[in-house]
Amino acid sequence: MPFDKEVFYIEEIKLAEALGLNQQSLDEIVDFLQASADESIQLKEWLHFAIQNYVNKQPIRIFSREGALAIASYLDLRGDATKIALNGVIALLEQYSLNQIDGKIRRAVYENSSSLVYRNKRHWLSREDVVKIFMTTSSRLIRAFGDIQRSDFPMRINIDFEDYDGLRFFSLSGLEKLSIELSLKLRSEERRDYCKRVREVAPPVLKFLAIAPSPEPKQIEQAMNFAKNRDKKTCQVTGVVRDKYNQRIELVGHHLYDKKTYHFLSAVPDNILTIDKKLHEDFHQWNGGTQETCTIDDFIDYVEWRYPEKHELILTLHNKQIDLRSKLAKFQRTLPESRD
Repeated sequence: MPFDKEVFYIEEIKLAEALGLNQQSLDEIVDFLQASADESIQLKEWLHFAIQNYVNKQPIRIFSREGALAIASYLDLRGDATKIALNGVIALLEQYSLNQIDGKIRRAVYENSSSLVYRNKRHWLSREDVVKIFMTTSSRLIRAFGDIQRSDFPMRINIDFEDYDGLRFFSLSGLEKLSIELSLKLRSEERRDYCKRVREVAPPVLKFLAIAPSPEPKQIEQAMNFAKNRDKKTCQVTGVVRDKYNQRIELVGHHLYDKKTYHFLSAVPDNILTIDKKLHEDFHQWNGGTQETCTIDDFIDYVEWRYPEKHELILTLHNKQIDLRSKLAKFQRTLPESRD
């Protein structure tokens, strides 16, 4: 059963490390707390943890913030947790929170950078794209701009912002000033934290996108053919094969990170999975249409929803997710490490 990755995101191996435990010891503690009749310490599935998968009938759990704190609290109550371990859990939770924010910003930049241009030795983004990256409204951004212009450090024309062909553009330095302004003035702490991180995360992503390679259609086709041969011309989800007995089956190469938004990965065979065309169409319909961007995270969610019995496939996809994030990091050497 799929779980909400906004709620359950703490990997058991990292929680064990933060607590100074090995995974087996953590499992024993969780099993004890789950079976406890004392509701003050009892751990509950779907509140404190979710089961991500099974290996030899052993559950791989992923914890919520509440679950991590509940375990740390129990160990502290029992006198088995050192101050260093407790601080480690707090630091782990803070890092996960930061990684989640950074992941949202990266995705917002990937999906809203079609206006990106390099002009007069500066990178520029349209106001429309900037609004979407900050996940705000045009009126709120205009208000922020006005407040900056009335401050002691206003934006400079042709340096921080410019009007080009009737459209307002902001440079990376303008983006930074908007980030600071919104992080100080927005009412919601969550929104302030998000906007504060934009000035750290967005610029290196945009600089990377400005120089990222765009493979030719022929290179993409070659990569897709390579992936089909690698996968033995078999749907990697259903196992169906196109042969003389199943001539109506049509196999396609699905880009786990879509080839439009993540064009720099479009000719990377590891980013392509061979699947049945009907399944491919069903996934994109489930995801909101072919016009919507998608990542391997979306495909994992789809498989967990549509094919929950495919435990081995789901585990394979999670491993591929790690590999692809590693490739993203190699493409984006200047970016903060992605763990979202």
